[in-house]
Amino acid sequence: MRIFLLLVFLCAPAMGHQFTPTYPEVFPSHLPGISKVTMELFNNRRDISYYTIGVFDTNWQMVPFATSGKVIKIAYLGRKTIDIYIRNTDLSKAVYICSKSRTLVGQKQVAIVSSKICSKLK
Repeated sequence: MRIFLLLVFLCAPAMGHQFTPTYPEVFPSHLPGISKVTMELFNNRRDISYYTIGVFDTNWQMVPFATSGKVIKIAYLGRKTIDIYIRNTDLSKAVYICSKSRTLVGQKQVAIVSSKICSKLK
């Protein structure tokens, strides 16, 4: 049984989500003291509909940020543009912006593999 599961895992196509651009640029926002990064999330996983967003420093500690929602629902083959706002005082600490797939508690089908994709700020 273990060999069968290993073969299924190795032969299955690797499907994840896309989080672009890889090296996003930071722009001033319409608010004073706040900068904005625009990212695009594409869901090409049938088994996942929810993603979380996070901003991290070089030691993978969370950096404060704001967005329309830290948990984002995207349908299969859906695409969503996400604006991420970071205070200028925290901007020097921010290095990575990441998206991670999430499942809901009580979902009928549970994903076996979680995907996390990070982009590095310029």
